[in-house]
Amino acid sequence: MRLSRKALIVSLIGTALVASACSSSPGGSAGGTGADAGAAAGGDLVMARADEPSSLIPSVPTDNASIWTMEEIYDTLLVPSQDGLKLEPSLATKWEQSADKLSWTFTLRDGATFSDGKPVTSADVKFSIDQNRKEEAPFYFLNAVIKDIKTPDDTTIVFTTKVPWSPLPSTMALYANSIVPKDYGGKSVDEFNAAPIGSGPFAFDHWTKGSELKLVKNAKYWDTGKPLLDSVTFTVVADSNTRSTQLAGGQSQINEYPPYSTIKGLQAQPNVKVTAFPSSEVDYFGMNTSKKPFDDVNVRQAVAQAIDKEAIRSAVLFGNGEVATTFLSPATWGHSEAAGPTFDVTAAKATLAKSAYPDGFKTTLTTAAGNQNANATAQLIQSSLAKIGIQVTLQTLDPSALRDAKKAGNYEMGLGLYTTDVIDPDEIARFAGTNAGGSQMLYTFFTSDELTKLADAASADENQATRKKSYDAMQQIVLDQAPYVPLYYAPSVYSYSNKVQNFHPGATGNYFLKNVSLAP
Repeated sequence: MRLSRKALIVSLIGTALVASACSSSPGGSAGGTGADAGAAAGGDLVMARADEPSSLIPSVPTDNASIWTMEEIYDTLLVPSQDGLKLEPSLATKWEQSADKLSWTFTLRDGATFSDGKPVTSADVKFSIDQNRKEEAPFYFLNAVIKDIKTPDDTTIVFTTKVPWSPLPSTMALYANSIVPKDYGGKSVDEFNAAPIGSGPFAFDHWTKGSELKLVKNAKYWDTGKPLLDSVTFTVVADSNTRSTQLAGGQSQINEYPPYSTIKGLQAQPNVKVTAFPSSEVDYFGMNTSKKPFDDVNVRQAVAQAIDKEAIRSAVLFGNGEVATTFLSPATWGHSEAAGPTFDVTAAKATLAKSAYPDGFKTTLTTAAGNQNANATAQLIQSSLAKIGIQVTLQTLDPSALRDAKKAGNYEMGLGLYTTDVIDPDEIARFAGTNAGGSQMLYTFFTSDELTKLADAASADENQATRKKSYDAMQQIVLDQAPYVPLYYAPSVYSYSNKVQNFHPGATGNYFLKNVSLAP
């Protein structure tokens, strides 16, 4: 399928900030530009981040800390290119759809092994994909179309689908469909989560909960000469100021998602780079529609009208990024330019007057402790909603506690962000646009049969133009019902030591750390 794409939202943060866009070179290794000629091998990379993974079992988590870690441990059959425009081979080197459009056949790469030296076979693939076909798996909805999986030999996998399904190759690049050993190599799920084995560029070393997770070079990795690094350690540092200090002091080499407010200070530091990479990130404000008063569409619409997105972009992103309209990012061809509620305090008051709460109400907005961007956004929203009579109390929780609260529905209003993991809109349209999409519609618990029907229709259609119409209709429904409010489209910002070479996160979030090296 030929994909069209709008320009990714990439902005300059001050004069010294470089906006990088990367594309895959033809041939060579999958998923990345490959290392520069003469890049130094060896070295131990430390990346400081706000949160740690919730799980290392591919079919379990939805948080980015888990996803971006697992993508270094495991392989998928296919992988998105760094620019997010196409699929590239990974464990599979060939894939094709049958003439009747009801099956896809994948051929495995010769010689690929897990980090323990055991070969990757079709039996491992079937077991892995079957885990993500279980109804309790968050991304079950993407694999639900699979009717049957056959393994005629050790290197061939045949997926039979219930209906023609054009996004299936893209789905096979999803982290949740990462390949693990059959039966978890004889371990229980908990045992495997504590010491996972994959075929990716790095092998698991140890995980000290609340402190760090370390990966080491997989000497048996199928991509000859990769990875270049000896190890990667993800440290858990919730406070963004502390992460910046550690980078400046050499305790880490990459700072994941520094606040925009710290950019100027980071730029002034010697030997530190700050880069905004092309991204599919959408930051949003969500309401728990399973709780009153957010079960009232007039309340939700009034809130959407009261939020000044441009003020948030100016104050929190310092004028970077772009005010969001619809929930599908401009990074995907499914994005719609439909206009939603505009900032209008007078209109917001009039809309609230139609609700059961015409004089306003009291509520709580919960954010992650130590997250400067989120906390600054929360203060602006608190001020905006006060103008229409909604009194907001701000609350912070530890990032992991906040994640658990959202999943359990134990919150009223919150902030979040999401990125697409694959190149087809199918994943994020379902994840953020349907209740069955693995996150209960971004933990707003909003339900709509019409949204589900539109998502199904789009996925079963091979014509991009008619699929686009379904996605356009979905985006309009979300705007009209306003279970959440897309705030802005943001680039992925990282600060890092100038010793870090060839660090180019993909548009879909993959780090491709196998290509990264450290200069002496």
